[in-house]
This record gives sequence, C-alpha cells and structure tokens, in this order.
Amino acid sequence: EQMPSLLVFGGYQLIEMCDVYRRRYGKDISPLRFCFLRVLVWCAAGAAVAAVAYVLMEMGVFMPLGARIRGLFLEAVKTGNPLVDSVAEHSPANEKAYELYLGKPRFLAAIGLLFCWHQRTPGKFLVFLYAVVAYHYSLKMSRLMIICGPIVSVLAGFPVGIVFDWCFEQLLGLISFRPAPTEAAEEPPRRTGGMCSIWRTAWHFCGPALWPKEIDDVISAKATWGKRMWFIDRPLRAAVAWAVMVACWNNFLGDAKDFVKHCEEVAVHMSSPQLMFESTLRDGKKVIVDDYIRGYEWIKKNTPEDARVMAWWDYGYQITGVANRTSIADGNTWNHEHIATLGRILTGPEKRCHNAMRHLADYVLVWAGGHGDDMGKSPHLARIGNSVFPDHCGDEDPMCQKFSFYQDGSPTPMMARSFLYKAVNHNVKEGVSLSPKYWKEVHSTKYGLMKVFKVMNVSEESKRWVADPANRICDAPGSWYCLGQYPPPLQGMIATRRNFAQLEDFNRKGERVKSAYTRLIEDQRDGKNNGKKNGKRQAQIEDEL
Repeated sequence: EQMPSLLVFGGYQLIEMCDVYRRRYGKDISPLRFCFLRVLVWCAAGAAVAAVAYVLMEMGVFMPLGARIRGLFLEAVKTGNPLVDSVAEHSPANEKAYELYLGKPRFLAAIGLLFCWHQRTPGKFLVFLYAVVAYHYSLKMSRLMIICGPIVSVLAGFPVGIVFDWCFEQLLGLISFRPAPTEAAEEPPRRTGGMCSIWRTAWHFCGPALWPKEIDDVISAKATWGKRMWFIDRPLRAAVAWAVMVACWNNFLGDAKDFVKHCEEVAVHMSSPQLMFESTLRDGKKVIVDDYIRGYEWIKKNTPEDARVMAWWDYGYQITGVANRTSIADGNTWNHEHIATLGRILTGPEKRCHNAMRHLADYVLVWAGGHGDDMGKSPHLARIGNSVFPDHCGDEDPMCQKFSFYQDGSPTPMMARSFLYKAVNHNVKEGVSLSPKYWKEVHSTKYGLMKVFKVMNVSEESKRWVADPANRICDAPGSWYCLGQYPPPLQGMIATRRNFAQLEDFNRKGERVKSAYTRLIEDQRDGKNNGKKNGKRQAQIEDEL
C-alpha cells in the first residue's frame, strides 16, 4: 500500500531535479534535448530501482500480493485460497447490487464523466481516474462497492451543478449591467521539453482534423453577436435557461423523490446490527431478535474470566469484545493453518473433535436456527480444513463434496458424524444430539439462534502449558508480539498438517506443496486438462454421493 505512493513521490523528485538542472545550467537547452535528458534520467533511475528490487527479492524481503489483492486482478472469481473464497463479500458485484446501493444517480454519474472535460482541471482528471478504478474493483469484489458511493455523488453533481450554474448566470444577466470589456490576461511562458511539448506537437499535426478552424470561426461570430446585440442575446439566454430548469424540474422531481425514499428504505435495512435484528412472527407481530447479543452476555456473566471459547473465526471479535472471553481465532488471524485446524476440528467426527478441543477450549458455541447459521457455512469449514489436512476429505475431493447435503436435505455420512451438525441440531432433529460424555449444553438463546456447550474433561495440564509465558515464541525478549504454540498432546495432529502454499508465506523456507483445492482452481483458471480431470472426478464423487 505504501510503495506506489513512495514511487510517485520519488518520480516527482526526478522531475524537479531535471528542472533544477535546466534553470541553473541549461537555460539554452532545446526542448528536444531536455526531453531526451528526462528520458535518460528516468531510464537510469528505473534501472537502479530494478537492480535494487532484484537484490531485495532474492533476499526474500518483498512480500508478494495477498490472495485478496490478487483476486482484484484475476478474471476468475476464485483465488485458489478456500478461506478467501469462502467470504461472500469477495464475489463480484452484479447489477442488483449497483441498483441497491447506487440507485439512479449512477446513470447521472455516467453523464458526469463527459463533464470531466468541461473546464478541464487536474481535479477533474483525478475524478475520472477514481471512477475507473472504483468501477473496476467493484466488479471484482462486491465489498468494494463502498468506494463507488463518493465518486457517484461527485460525478452526479457535475451535470446538475454545471447546468444550473449556467442557468442562474443567464437569469442574473437580465438584471446586471453590461460587463465592461476586459483585457485578456497575459499568457504565461510555455514550458518545453515535457508532456506539454509532446501534446502541442501532436495537436499541431492532428488538431486541424479534430477541431477545424471553422468551429473557432462560429464560436467567435457567436461571441461578437452577443456583445453587439446584448439586448436580444440576454433575454434569449434567460428564456433557454428557464426552459431548461422547468424541464429538469418536471422530469426529475419524481426520480428525486423515489431516490430519497429508496435511501430511507435501504438505511432502515442496513441500520440493524448483526447481533440483533427485526423479524416478523407468524401472527404478524414484529419483534427484535437479540439472541446473539444475549448469548454473548450470558457467556460474560456465567463463565470464568479465563475461559476459552471456541467457535468459527467469524465470531472471534464478538467473543472478545462482547463476551470478554478468549477466542481461538478471529478476523485478524493471518495463520491459514490455524484456521484450517479449527475447521477440521469443528467438522470432524464427534469423538475426534473432543480429543482435540479439550486441549484448546473450555466452551464452544455455534450459531443455529437457520439465520446464517453454521450449517450454511459448514462446507467452507470442511474445505478449508481439507486444504491443510488432506486426510479430512482427501485430495481426490478438493471441494469436500463428502461434507454436504443430499438433494432431499439430509446430510451425507461425513456431515452426520460431525460435531458441528450434531451441535447445531442438538435436540432439535429427532435422533440428533451430542454425547453427554463429551459436551454439556449450558445455554440456548430464546429463539435458538445460539447454543453454548461446555467441554467436558478439559485438560488442565494443557491449559496451564499454553498459559505459561515460557512456552510462547517472542520475536524479542519482553516483546508484545509472541506466537503461541499448541500443547504437546496435539503435536500428533499438527504433524499431519500440510502447510498451505500461499503467496503470502514469503518468509517460509523450503518447498511448499499446493493443496488439491488450489490446484483445482488454478487448472480451471488456466483451462488445463487437469482441471477437466478434476471436474470429472468431482462429478463421479457427486454421483457416488
């Protein structure tokens, strides 16, 4: 994020350095020679930067672009990282999203792009570039729709502001005195040897074809007539301005009211926080569903202060911020292998899940009830876990179709055996419950959207080992940046992990093997035969299921 800005700053220093040289030592240098001087300086600087960058790259200093950033420049929706691909906001925006968040002003903004060339200024060129970048990135990732809001507002204001400024100016011309003739300002000396020289040279040859002299003659004749016949010109301009304002009022007033109404409706829809929302019961009564916030408050009041709560990483910040308890992972967990380990534990068989969880957490919570619950996310959890634990679903099933639902809504055997399926449907579906030997349900919210289970037979030895500062790996003595370690009883499971080969792992040495999911996405993106083979294999797995 910082390097491009630094390079732009350095580029301006090179431009100024060339100008300083010209002012001090080369006042008589020709524009052509000064242009070549700039080219020579930029080539030398580019070569030096390239050489330094190559050395630093060989030393492993540079961090490659992350999966999210690379996703902004790839044609395919998938990045090859199942964790990034599981986030809904990373999908491209569609027409419905533009209609919902930008509304009809987006069409006015398209007209505003033409007005960027009216009274050209560097600020209007910036607006044009901003619009291009915002539109491109929003097409790649729907969450970046947010950067389209400001630029649509600016561009939509161009035609409205410029046209109404002109209209008011004509109306004021009826009551103002005739302006006194003003002398043309003296044109400053033209700079040579840069882009302006190249532009003027190109315009000298191409300008007559694009802007014939006759156009200037018509504009000059119009201006002369307006000065001589001002008593006719002013009322005529005022009449045209009034007609334009009346037409705009009649045609766009309804659209403006609809847009205001649309904004108010969307604002009401977006004002509900994730932890509570308004819902309508079967009898038509509207209620505020606050299961999530009440569930976290229960954890805060009824669990020990040093309790560790396991849940999918989506809820990590809420566990820490609302329940004030230690979470196992959150949105700032950069370690892909750790999140994959969490996914593998939650989607694994009940007994195997407990064997690992008892060394990491005291409680575990799940979202249930069908309102964006964990079952809807569960295939992603299994897929992410499989990217690091290839024995989870297997390399032959990179999409983890084994962990899914049949067409009739019933779970596959792998899903039916999993802790997550049993926890979400605990005592809800007939015959589905967690073993009291491993878990104890301690809280279920009013509408059943959150369930909290206590982990039975927690390993106190592992808990003390993890809490011991001596078992943390700090980058320096006394540093706040310390990496934790898994307790010794989990080392057998950790040893079976296969480090996920992602480009962000720039500090990781040695050969890294790509997961089956990554290879599948890369093959689909490249259109290779391996992708077709994996596609056939996926079809076979689906048929078997």
